[in-house]
Amino acid sequence: MQPLERISAKLFKFQQSLTLSLKHLVELRDAQNLPVYDFGLGETKGTLNPSIREAGERAFREGYTMYSDPAGMPKLRQAVLRWLGLENHYGIENVVISTGAKQSLFNIFLAVCNPADAVLFDAAPWVSYQPLAVAAYGFPVMVLPLGTQRELLKVTADDLKRNLDARPHVKLFLINNPCNPTAQLYSADEIEALLSICVEHKIYFVLDRLYWRILFDGRTYPEPRIDEETKPWVIQVDGLSKNFRRTGGLRIGWAVGPTDLTKAIINLQSHYTSGPATPTQEAALAAVDRTYVSDFVEELQTKRDLLHRQAAGMPHVKIWPTPGTFYSFWDVRDCFGKKTPDGVVISNSDDVANYLLRSEGVITASGMGFMQNGYLRLSFSVSEDQITDGMSAARRALSALKG
Repeated sequence: MQPLERISAKLFKFQQSLTLSLKHLVELRDAQNLPVYDFGLGETKGTLNPSIREAGERAFREGYTMYSDPAGMPKLRQAVLRWLGLENHYGIENVVISTGAKQSLFNIFLAVCNPADAVLFDAAPWVSYQPLAVAAYGFPVMVLPLGTQRELLKVTADDLKRNLDARPHVKLFLINNPCNPTAQLYSADEIEALLSICVEHKIYFVLDRLYWRILFDGRTYPEPRIDEETKPWVIQVDGLSKNFRRTGGLRIGWAVGPTDLTKAIINLQSHYTSGPATPTQEAALAAVDRTYVSDFVEELQTKRDLLHRQAAGMPHVKIWPTPGTFYSFWDVRDCFGKKTPDGVVISNSDDVANYLLRSEGVITASGMGFMQNGYLRLSFSVSEDQITDGMSAARRALSALKG
C-alpha cells in the first residue's frame, strides 16, 4: 500500500504547524548549548497570575474533575459574555467553550461547510486556518487586496465583494483583528464595511479576536456591530492564550454566535471532546471574571518600543508599525538575490529565516507559513535582554549578506 493510500488525502500533505515547530528548534539548540534568540512561537511568557493557578489547583483539590456541560460550564459561558461586553446581546446558549481557539475555529468550519464550500481568509492568514478548513472539506481562498491596501495586506470591502461575486459557494469570511502575523489593526469603519458585505451576501463574518486586549498607544478595540441585522451572521472567536501571561498550554477558547450554529457545535463537541477539562475551565473563569489589569499590555508596549529602537536601520529590512499583538512584521524582500558569506543565494522568506538561524541562532517565523513570501514575523513576547541581544545578532547576520 502506497503512503497516499494509508493516510487520507485531506491530511497527506499537511505539515506540522510552523509556529509550534519553532518551539522544538529552540529546545534543540538549548540542548546543544548553541546560541538562540527565540522570536518564533507566539507564546506569552512571564509568571502565571496566582488567581488563575489557584483556581486550577482548587479544582483538583476539591474534586472538580468530572464531566461538565459539553458547551462548557454555564458560569464560564456567562463570564465570557461579560468579558467580551456581549451580555446585553447574547445568552449562554450562544457561547461554546472549547479546548482553545483552534478548536473553536475547527468547530465552525465543520458546522457550516459542505464539501467544496469556499472559505475566505484575509490577506496573510494565520498558519492553521487553511489546514483546519481543508480538514472540514472547505475550499480555502485568500482574499488579496488591490490598490493602496496591497502593501498593508488589508482587505477592503471592494476586495471582499470582488471575491464573493466570483464564487457563488462561499460560506464565511474569516478575519483576524488585530492580525497575526502582520500586527495590523482594522479600524471600526473597515470592520463595519466588511461586515456589511457579509450580511448583504448572507455569509458568516467570523472574527478571530484572540489578541483584542493587546492594543498599544491608547487604542481601543473596534467592536463589530451587533444588532438584529448582523446577529445571524457574526461569529466571534477568542480564548485564554494571548491576553494573559503563560496561559497558552491551558487550552481554553470560546466562540459566540447565533443559536442555531452554537447548538450544532455543542452537539458536535459532545461527541469528539465531550467539552474542555473542568479544572482548566475553572482557571479560565478566574482569568476572565475579573477586571482586566493592563500591566501586561504596558510591558509588551515597552518591549515593542525597545525592539523598534534596536532594529532601527536594520540592513535589508523594512519594519512595519505594530499597533497591536506582540509581533513585529518585517519586509525582507531586499534580501532576495543576495548571497550569504558561504555563497548561498537567498531566494525566499524560508531562506532568510534559515540563514538567521544558522548564522546567529535568531529564530523567526517565515512569511511562507502565512502565505506571504517576502516577510518574517518576530514575537517580542520575550525578555528585554533577548530583544537587545537578538537584534544585534540579526544585524550582524544581515550586514554580512553580499550583492
